Amino acid sequence: MFLSKSFEKNKNMLDDIFKNCDDVKCLDVNMKYLDEVRGRIYFLEETVSDITIKKVLYGLTDVEKVDTIENAIKGVMIGNAILILEGEDKALKIRGDGYPGMGVQEAKNEQVIRGSQEGFSSSYKTNEMLVRKRIRSHELKIEEQFAGVRTNTGIALLYMDTIVDKSLLKEIKSRLDDFTIDGFMDSGVIEQLTNDNDLSPFPQYMTTERPDRAAQFLLNGHVVVLVDNSPIALVLPVNFSSFMKTSDDYFEHWGLVTFTRILRYIAVFFAISLPALYISVVNFHPEILPVNLVMIFINARRGIPYPVFVEVIIMEISFELIREAGVRIPGAMGNAIGIVGGLIVGSAAVDASLASPIVVIVVALTALCSFTIPNNEFSSSFRIIKYFLILTSAIWGIYGYILGIMCVLIHLSGLISYSFPYLGPVAGGEINRAERGRDFIIRAPFKYLTSRPVFARKDNRRKQRIK
Repeated sequence: MFLSKSFEKNKNMLDDIFKNCDDVKCLDVNMKYLDEVRGRIYFLEETVSDITIKKVLYGLTDVEKVDTIENAIKGVMIGNAILILEGEDKALKIRGDGYPGMGVQEAKNEQVIRGSQEGFSSSYKTNEMLVRKRIRSHELKIEEQFAGVRTNTGIALLYMDTIVDKSLLKEIKSRLDDFTIDGFMDSGVIEQLTNDNDLSPFPQYMTTERPDRAAQFLLNGHVVVLVDNSPIALVLPVNFSSFMKTSDDYFEHWGLVTFTRILRYIAVFFAISLPALYISVVNFHPEILPVNLVMIFINARRGIPYPVFVEVIIMEISFELIREAGVRIPGAMGNAIGIVGGLIVGSAAVDASLASPIVVIVVALTALCSFTIPNNEFSSSFRIIKYFLILTSAIWGIYGYILGIMCVLIHLSGLISYSFPYLGPVAGGEINRAERGRDFIIRAPFKYLTSRPVFARKDNRRKQRIK
């Protein structure tokens, strides 16, 4: 669509296009060097400096003419400024200062083999631009508001206007307006105040510090929440499978990605089950094991002064202490504490007959499996559930283990995230068969990933077409 000579028509059209894009600023000016001609400048807040604006006002900068609305929008989205003038059917594109670059911050907690190394910073304005740099479309809406009676902390709500489900967006805005609090220090406060189920150990929000991953979620119909002074973005709604995927799952060959996803699901099973299965088999059901293996377990436990349950609990708590110490001790010393502490404690416990070598192996494998889960909060939930299964297995054996697993599955089946089933796409009301078959455990070749998840609006769930 071409620009008109009517200033008001051009202004109204661009204002409507950039509606709810709070990161897009507009400035009414009088061009003194053009005999006081009215003008209006559109630009992204973090890509055009005040110096650039002053150069425009005094005609001291190079410009390029654009004659269509589409080119004007594109100019703003790639980080330039667009000036429309009264009586002109062409706009002027002024070169901006560019998007924030690699000097921003590195994503430390979500390491990937392939993909961008940029991470969110503590400034939500900068974080908005990092997402905008990846989705240079006016359909990406950024609504800003301030929350906290005393802190007035900035909160940004990001969504794709033509992809997001409007009822979902309305519910999210309603929940953000439902509480009053002194202040926000981190996005985790919002997460706790707006959860569907406060008693569940499973996270109902996805957290990410990667702008490229946030952009992927936005293109699939999710909503992203940025909080000032926090480098962690919240993604909602989510389901179980969302936590098992990484951003580079879509950059690698589909066969390798499928293999690694299978490993992750196996790791989830062992992370919660291995200690419980060991206790139930050794205490109640040794007959299910080969005789030679039973004799190995008996010889390994010779001289241990307390039951298997107590032995496992002591080693699990010891490892949790080592893990916590490694996190709290700064720098490289924290990593050293984790490695050296684990080796020393495990070796000393075996030598002192406080723990059998088999238990040390079981605890170490359990910890290793928990580290393979991509999301840290999701991994922490299994650390809690693990102790529940240990307790039920110590009381009722394999029957207690099965009972514990059934309780976890029943809980997950009833858990929702903003009206969407937590166990989707394999369970719940509306099942997205395309997602279940092509991007669940098995990731199909990229050209077959044509559908968005159920979170997107029904009339826009097709995301690509191969000619």
